[in-house]
Amino acid sequence: MRSCVAGAQGAREFGWVLGSAPHYAIAGPNPPPPLTCLLVAPRKREEIAPFRFKPVDGTAEVGLRRIACRELDDTLAMIRARELPPERIVHKVRRSCKAVRGLLRLVRPVFPAYETENSAFREIAASLSHARDGEVLASTLDQLVAGADVALNKASLAALRDRLLSREGACEPVEALLERCVEPLLAARVRAASWFLTEADREDALKPGLRKTYRSARRAMRAAARTGNPHDSYEWRKHVKYHWQHMRLLRALAPEQAKARLEPTDRLGDLLGERHDLDLLETRLTEAAGALPDPETATRLARLAAARAADLTAKAERLGTPLFHEKPSAFVRHWHLDLVGK
Repeated sequence: MRSCVAGAQGAREFGWVLGSAPHYAIAGPNPPPPLTCLLVAPRKREEIAPFRFKPVDGTAEVGLRRIACRELDDTLAMIRARELPPERIVHKVRRSCKAVRGLLRLVRPVFPAYETENSAFREIAASLSHARDGEVLASTLDQLVAGADVALNKASLAALRDRLLSREGACEPVEALLERCVEPLLAARVRAASWFLTEADREDALKPGLRKTYRSARRAMRAAARTGNPHDSYEWRKHVKYHWQHMRLLRALAPEQAKARLEPTDRLGDLLGERHDLDLLETRLTEAAGALPDPETATRLARLAAARAADLTAKAERLGTPLFHEKPSAFVRHWHLDLVGK
């Protein structure tokens, strides 16, 4: 396996200052020495093409590196600048990690370091999850109450909201969490500069990953329709979001196909995401019922959440069925994603 040491020089070119400390291990006969990079100041740089493969990339490997490095550069600069509220930065960092994981899934069949890198970004995002969970649940509760057509005890609602925020927010300060993210993110940025694919020059190098994620989303949709349980609905949403990321990544190579699917897959992911938030809220409501001044309020809200979740599921199934009706082999046959020679 190629060494990732060359990434250090690439990081210097973008204005990073490097130090030494452990980072995620890279499998292979010649792993790089331990590196951790500490962001001091990003240089001004020319605008690079955004989150998508471009014909001018020439190979999938070149596009992979460019997209990942750009995404990580922007994320690290945002953390350092602190121009947004900390909670907003957390949201954007988590979204960036999910975007990179979607990118990795597209090249997964030809990317030897997939498991290592996917785990790295999953851990970074997970370290920030509690910083947003309380706010998301409180917002979901507010929306549910606003649409309720039954009388609810105001004191119980206030107590419930405080409980959600205190329980889910019981973690380190957001600023400290963000500081801890810089080290693994910058280490990943160094590695990304020398990521390689086993078949980087092959025509249609991106098709196997596109097919695999489409198939996973299709299977998850069927499982969710069959069981209706929260876990299967969450799995469907997860694979839909990856498929949406792939449409973003491929919209310059196959504009007609990708752009036609961008909006509906985004909407489908939102519906399933709202369903997931309601499922979590229903669980918390059941747990909190006995601790409220009026336990019946939690019971009523849980029923409202379940009803709203069922409505969202029905909408998601109507939207998802035509998106994933084709078999994976038939779906991918329509896509021409050759980068070589364009």
